[in-house]
Parts: sequence; structure tokens; C-alpha cells
Amino acid sequence: MTATTVVDQVRLGDHVCWTHEDESAALDAVGRFAATGLRLGHKVVCFTENSPPQAVRARVDAVGVPTEAAVAAGQLRIVPAVEVYPTGGRPTPDTMIAAVVDEVDRARQEGYPGIRLSGDMAWVLRTGTTLDDLRRYETALNPLFLDGRVAGLCLYDRRVFPADGMRALAAAHPGTAGPDTARTWAPLLRAYRTTDPPGLRLVGQVDRSNREAFTAVLDDVTAARRAAGRPTVLDVSDLSFADVGAATALVRANRAGPAGIRLVGCRPALHRLMHLLGDASTERPA
Repeated sequence: MTATTVVDQVRLGDHVCWTHEDESAALDAVGRFAATGLRLGHKVVCFTENSPPQAVRARVDAVGVPTEAAVAAGQLRIVPAVEVYPTGGRPTPDTMIAAVVDEVDRARQEGYPGIRLSGDMAWVLRTGTTLDDLRRYETALNPLFLDGRVAGLCLYDRRVFPADGMRALAAAHPGTAGPDTARTWAPLLRAYRTTDPPGLRLVGQVDRSNREAFTAVLDDVTAARRAAGRPTVLDVSDLSFADVGAATALVRANRAGPAGIRLVGCRPALHRLMHLLGDASTERPA
């Protein structure tokens, strides 16, 4: 299975942890990811580490999408990651997030319908940033994807990141994939902000492998509604599985303020699980 087959499934709204053990396969993934974005009229920004910017650009050209005009127009930007973040000290989650938010805001101001961001995260290992800080950064990024204007491909080389740290980093993403992932892959969880009613729509599954990402988007959306004194409506009709940890997060969100949350389309298994955890205030299944 080629990396590009799986990368084609990534779309705006997805925040994907891309694990690999081969720099050429990683370069293939970034090239295809960028080429797809250019074809769709998105802005594309690639933060590099092991592959020089020229190699990334050549790979996009090889896919059949000429880069000369896109680079000249600013639609495609390929830059070493260490040049993006403030110098003079160890990058913190806040400074790293601010850099990404700046890219997203700039793309919106320039009129692009979306932005695709890829990042070879190996650069962090030589800055003194801890893996826990990196995990907190990845977790905090998740609300940026809820409006369906951003796609993120975060590259992690399993040869240089420790296995236990890699599991925690993957859990900060709604979905994880790599060159050996099955053709039918889709992110384990997709989350969309809703406006009528205000809340969140969840599609897929939540388990230990993506629970940090789920908790981040849940906390972000419920905090905003709680500040307004309004309940958060969560459409879970397309949530096919939620483990005990996910149900616990929902119960905690419901108890966090007087407005609480309201689940729409709650499946019997999730309803029973929340009831066992001491919360039966959500909508009962039909």
C-alpha cells in the first residue's frame, strides 16, 4: 500500500498523526498532501526538517502539479520548521500554537477556502522542547480544525521518537495513519462545529488512541457555551463507539456547569455507559 493512497483520504477538518520509518515514504506523503491542496485551491504550508524544501517541491512537481506559479503567488510555502518559531529560547506550546494560528489567519485573510499544513515534527527533538510539551501543543491545536478550514499532517518518525511518547502524541490527534495503513482508512474521529444548534457533531469512534484529541474539542466547545449560560448540543448519532474514558469526559462536561450538555442521537450502549457512571440526564435512545 502506498503512502499516497492513504494521504488522499485526508481532508479539511482532519488533524492526522502520520507515523513512518522511512524518509522517502514521508516525502511521498507530503508531496501528495501538498499537491492535492494546490489542486483544490487551498493554501499549502510545509514545515520541513529531514527533507530540504527543494526536495519537497520536486516531489509535488513529480505528482503532476507544477509549483512555480504557486510559490510565486504565495499559495505554496515550504520552509524549515525551525525558521517559523521564535528564536532565543526553547519553543513552548503557546509559541508553537501562535505560529500555526498566524498561518491559518493569514490564509483566511488572503481569501483561500482552506489551508493544508504539514510538519515534520523531528525538529522539536533538537530544540529542548519536551515530549510532554509537544503533546500539549498537538492537543491544543485540535479546536482549530472544527470549522473545516484546516487540514494537518503531522509527521513522526518512529525511529527517533520513543514508543511510549509516540502513543501519547498519537492520542493527541483524532486519527493516526502511515504508509502501511489500509486503503479504506479514515480518521478514527471527525469532529465538526455546529451553529444551529451551537455545539459539536462527532463522527467515528473515541477510544484510548485519540481520547486526548476528543477531550480537547469537547472542552473547547462546552467552555464557550458554558460561559454564555447555554447548553452544548452534541450530535453523537454518527459516533459508533465511545469507551469508558470518552463517556467519563462527557459526564464531566455535563456536570461542569448548570447548562450542561445535551446529546442528540445517543446510542443505547453510550447511554447505558453514562448511566452507569451516574449521569442519566442526556437524551435517551429511541
